[in-house]
Amino acid sequence: MPPERALVIGILDAFQAAERAGAQALGCWLATCGDPALRGGLRVIRARDERHAALAEARLRALGGVPGAGISRELAALCSLVADPSVSDRSKLGLLVACFPAHDSTPLAELGPRLEGDDETRTLLETIGEDEQASLEWLRRMRDARERDGA
Repeated sequence: MPPERALVIGILDAFQAAERAGAQALGCWLATCGDPALRGGLRVIRARDERHAALAEARLRALGGVPGAGISRELAALCSLVADPSVSDRSKLGLLVACFPAHDSTPLAELGPRLEGDDETRTLLETIGEDEQASLEWLRRMRDARERDGA
C-alpha cells in the first residue's frame, strides 16, 4: 500500500473512532440531561457524529482499510466527563467549548494539505468539518445562554 493511502486510511480510522466515542458519550449525557432545549440539540449532534463515523468508515473501507483505531487518553477522559451524570450540563458545555476555543478550529481543519491527491476524502472531511463547526457554534451559544441565565 502506498504511504499516502496508508496515511489517509489512518486519518479516517482515527476520525471514525473519535466520532463513535463522542456519539456514545453524548448518548450517556442525553440519558441524564435535564434541559429539554439542550437535549434537542445534543440529539442532532449525536446523530451527526454517528453519521460522520459511518461515512469515514465507508471511505476507509473503499480505500482498502479496516477500522481498528482506538481513541487517545485525552479523548477518553473527555468522553468520560461528558458521560458522567454527576458533572453538570453547564460544566459539560464549558469543557466541550474549551477544547475548540477558536471559531474555525476543529481537528479536521488542519487535514486538507495532508490529503492532496485524494479529492474525495478531502472534500468528505471538509464537508463534515462544516457540520462540526455548526455543532460547536451551537454548543457555544448554549454555553453563553446558560452562563447569562446562571443555569
